[in-house]
Amino acid sequence: MKSGIFCLLLMVIALNYALSCNPDGNNKPVCSQDNLNQPIRNFWDPTCYWLCGKAGEEPICERCMSSTMFDSAQGKCIPYYEWEWTPPCPFAVHN
Repeated sequence: MKSGIFCLLLMVIALNYALSCNPDGNNKPVCSQDNLNQPIRNFWDPTCYWLCGKAGEEPICERCMSSTMFDSAQGKCIPYYEWEWTPPCPFAVHN
């Protein structure tokens, strides 16, 4: 019974993520207490990532160092030859 509820909860979380993720957008966040100082993938430009300094302010597009690209799985910039493109919204339903 507990595992069934847990699986249902995971499905709801995945569905919520899929519905809130826009693969055609740049993923620019609304800065809040929940995402301060957390690097967030920029869907349009892999050479930078979004970073919120203060809640309620505009995020900054922080540039990666030369010859590096942002990897959202690792949450940091990595050498370009190690970087692999991943779908911006892996659980999104496409028409």
